[in-house]
Amino acid sequence: MRKYIILFFSALTVLCSCGDDKPEGILNEKQMADVLTDVHIANGTMFSVPAIPDSLYKYGLGRYMLVFKQHGTDSAQFTRSYKYYTRDVEKLVAIYDTVNKKLQKKSDSLNKIFIKQQQQPQKIKPQNPKPPQIADTAKRIKRSVAKDTLNRI
Repeated sequence: MRKYIILFFSALTVLCSCGDDKPEGILNEKQMADVLTDVHIANGTMFSVPAIPDSLYKYGLGRYMLVFKQHGTDSAQFTRSYKYYTRDVEKLVAIYDTVNKKLQKKSDSLNKIFIKQQQQPQKIKPQNPKPPQIADTAKRIKRSVAKDTLNRI
């Protein structure tokens, strides 16, 4: 009898450990890469925020919530997914390779736009714009006074 109990629990352990299925509520690899890309962009925008107490809560929370809302997820699902992928290093490396490619692509496109703007000739604005004509200003004042007096009646 003892052999059967040990055999049963051994078989149960082997069968339970064989499953590589993702638990429910875990983002797939593409979704996780998209969310991580936007989270890292939000992290990058936080460098301009002054380092005072509660600055992350005050300025960062809204940015992260916006990222999660855009991707149809929430912080709890993101955290569960991140913990799941940290257990499988190969998948996490593949996800971060995708994230790095996306961030590099966005950086390159912004650099191209910046270079294009620098190469365009800048329009020179006149230093002393023409002052408004005094006579025109006086006429406008007279018209507004005339309209104002008509509204009083």
